[in-house]
Parts: sequence; C-alpha cells; structure tokens
Amino acid sequence: MKEDLETKLYNSYFNGEKDAFDLLYNKYKERIQYFIYNIVKDYQKAEDITQDVFVYILQNKMKEGYSFKYYIYLIAKSRALNYVNTKSRKQEINEQYFFNETNKIQEDLDEIAAKNEIRKKIINAINLLDDKYKNAIYLVKIEEFSYKEAASILGESVQNVKNLVHRGKNKLREILLKQDINNMNKVLKIFIIILCTTIILSGMVYVTAKIIESIKTKLTPIFTSEIENIDTNTIWIGSFQIAWNEFMNTRINGNVEFINEKSKLTEELNKQTFTKDMLSSDDYYIKVEKTSNELKKEILKDIKNKFGIKKSYALNKINFNKNPADNSYTIYSILYKKFNFLKPFDREYSATFNGRGLYKYFGIVNSSSEELNNNVEVLFYNNEKDYAVKLKTKENEDVILYLNNSNNSFNDLYNEIEQKTKEYKGNTTFTKNDELSIPYINISATINYDELCNKVIKGTEGIYIENAIQNVKFYLNEKGGNLLSEAAIQDVLLCISDDTRYFYFNTPFVIFLKESNKEKPYFAVKINNADLLVKSTTEENVIK
Repeated sequence: MKEDLETKLYNSYFNGEKDAFDLLYNKYKERIQYFIYNIVKDYQKAEDITQDVFVYILQNKMKEGYSFKYYIYLIAKSRALNYVNTKSRKQEINEQYFFNETNKIQEDLDEIAAKNEIRKKIINAINLLDDKYKNAIYLVKIEEFSYKEAASILGESVQNVKNLVHRGKNKLREILLKQDINNMNKVLKIFIIILCTTIILSGMVYVTAKIIESIKTKLTPIFTSEIENIDTNTIWIGSFQIAWNEFMNTRINGNVEFINEKSKLTEELNKQTFTKDMLSSDDYYIKVEKTSNELKKEILKDIKNKFGIKKSYALNKINFNKNPADNSYTIYSILYKKFNFLKPFDREYSATFNGRGLYKYFGIVNSSSEELNNNVEVLFYNNEKDYAVKLKTKENEDVILYLNNSNNSFNDLYNEIEQKTKEYKGNTTFTKNDELSIPYINISATINYDELCNKVIKGTEGIYIENAIQNVKFYLNEKGGNLLSEAAIQDVLLCISDDTRYFYFNTPFVIFLKESNKEKPYFAVKINNADLLVKSTTEENVIK
C-alpha cells in the first residue's frame, strides 16, 4: 500500500526523526479538538482529550495498512466516547467557543458576525441540528474521508453515514430558511466557517476552498484552466503565479514536480504564463526570505510604505515563529490596483441577474449626461447576445466586460475578445441612444491550494510546501474599482540525512544498571508503556 506523506512522517518519528511529528501535530490538533468537542460538548475537556490522543499515538504505533489520518480519528472517537460513557455528559454547543474563534476571521465577515440577531439565529440553527449529523457532515464534507472510512470511525454502516450527511444538510437548510434570514449565501458561508473554524485558524488548506464553493465561487491560480461550471463564479488573479515563479526560480531552480505523484496544477503553474513583467512595478511587491518574525515585520512595513496597506490576511496564515533549523522560506507577493472612471456613472438601478432577484446596478440610461458616453468604448456588438465594451479610467486601466456564458478558460475568452474586436467593422462609439447596465460587484475570497501542500518535491533534499495561500478583494461601483490580492508560499526542508543516527528512546526499551567491573546487572526495567514516565507539563515537550 502506498504511504502518504503524513504516514511517512509518522513512521519517521518512530524511526528517530524527532521533528517529523511537529507538522502532524500542528495540522491535526485543532481539527481533532473540534471533532471531540462535537461528542463531549465540553471545550476544556476536548482540549484534555486531544492531548491524550496525541500522547497515545506517540506511544502506540498504528497497524500496517492504516493511514495516519484514519488512525488519529479512530483513536479520537474512542477516547471521546470513553469520556461520555464515564461521565454521561450532555451539553449544547457553546456559542462562546465558536464566535470567539470566528472573530479572528478576516474583516469581510465582521459585517455579518457583528449582528447579534443573525449570530443568535445561526447558533440556534446549529443547536437544532441533531448531534448525530454534525460529525458525519464534518468527516465526509470537510475532512473528505470516504463514506466507508467515516462509517468505520463513527461505528455506523456506510448507508447510514450517507443518510446522515444528506439529511443533516437538508435539515440545516430547512432551519435557516424557516428563520427567514436575509442574504442566505452569506449566512451559509458563516456556518461553514463555524463548522471549520479550528481548521482555518490552524492554516489548513482546503477548508477555505469549501467556503468559497458554498457560495458558488471558485478561486483559481491558472489563467489557462477551463472554467468547470458555468453556474460557478470563477476568479483568477496573477498574484499567486508570480509568487510561484519566484518559488521555482529561487528555491527549486526549475520545474516543481512531486515525488511519485503528478499534478496538473503544478504543470500549468510551471509554464509561467503570467509574469511580473506583465505588471507595472508600482502595482506589485515580492519578497523571498528565510522565514522569521523579522520577515513578517519587514513585509508589513514595506507594503505600508508602498501601498498604504496596514494589514495582511495572508501573512496571518503563515507560521513565522520557526526554529532557524527548520530551514523554511516564505515567498510573499501582493498586487494592488485602484482606478477611477473618467466620470462617475449614474447610480443606482435595481434589476435582476439571470432573471432572478433584485440587485444594484450602475451605468448609463437615456436620461444620463452625454459626458458619460466618453467612459465607454464599444469593442464589438455582433448581436444582443454577443458584445463587449471597454470602460476607460483616469489611471489608464482598461475594464473590459464581455457577455458570455461558456466554460472556456480565461485565456480562450480573452483571445475571443481580441479576435472579435479585430474583426468588428461597426460603430465603436457609445452613442446617446445606447444604454449600459453593470451590477455592483464585491468579492472577498481566500484559498489555500491543498493540491500543492505536504508533498516532497523531486530533486530537492526534502522540500515540501507547507502553505500555498491566495486571497482577493475586489469591488466595482459607479466611481471605479479597487483590487487587492496577496499570495504566500511557505516551504520547509525536511533535512533528513542518510548519515545521521538517531538514538531516541521513545518506544518500548529496556534499562540495565551494573557496576563497570562486574559481569551481571543489579537492576533492570522494561518500559513498554507510559505508566512509569513523568508526564510533561508543557505542550512543547509532549509533541517532541
């Protein structure tokens, strides 16, 4: 059976590599704690049991054929149920636990999370959801266990787990709908964040992608990738690609390829189809340095001086408190644009989108000043379903809008615009008889690309990517727009040498005491479990 990286790290720990377990601990601590909390309903006790779980798996090596992820959840469930059966504890989900943590989430959620009425409704909805549904949804939809694995962990049949997931999602939707909460997409977004809070805060990779999917939006690092679903909003921005280029050129010195695994994402990123040379140097910033707290301070100082930006979400997701021996590097990039239309458009109209709802729009109508026509250049107008315009700005940034409902890549779509513009022979002037209607847009999305993480890179001494983060904030209104996107790649070098010998007595061993000039010992002890060991009082010592 092929070992995944986590299982290899776990086995490396038992083979004497003392630092191998740190990554696993940091990755799973908060996730296991949340899983246990759903069973014991006691936050403090969940912390204690979580520590016991890690101590146990450090003392009792898993059976062959298990994955580390499966093994740790199996032990966590067993320990949690032991506590419940002993204490018979039952308690509602603690509002303070969830919302104290969500207060740390990016500012774009503060607008909703600060509203007490919505907070109470969300908590009520979660509390009304039967306990049996919570961990089934968590394991399958968030941890991405197969139904078979989740069934084994929960002690249920595969079909029953499928039923629990399906019914749980439906019941949550019903509860929220009955509560008549406005802006349901944002509410569901907060629910998923609450469900995954501890994973997000620990820097885990795919959970934010799940959040984005819950509101039908996808963030992609590839300009040339096909848009998979025409019902899903898709966002691309070049900040991650230019960070990846620096990672390739300064850390790997070539293409990034994983050992024993192919990745279409890395293959596309390795092509470097977008580079920093395609941007004005005034609009981006890149830094590549060894990871340290000083580096974080330096980056924050630099982006404040260059762009006036005082905060960084991406940097908060990177662990800068690294031991120098970790040999970790951080590649950080930021792209910032702000533009204003020649004249502010008329605002605001109410109109549907795709024939549904009412949304805010700006633009030009028959009663608008003819001065506004200068804001617009018609690229082509072939018919009422095939047209594109360019909005002009004071900063010479082109804002191009193309009516299109295909799932072609952004690269193909842009090539279409160029080709149709070249072929168009009609009037390119926006006239007094023309009308323009554009919806207000507000985007805030974040992702950590899981496919790129925790996989050893071929041709290196053990480099793997620990975090691969990208975020984007973009708004468009009648005055203009603002775009901010950060990307950060943090790598770690395992530094495992074939010549190093490790003498770590952290699995069963024996001690003899004897006088140097005598043949036989006078004392012996075989240590098979932790009963005779002195328990550490600090978390740091527990995991080493």
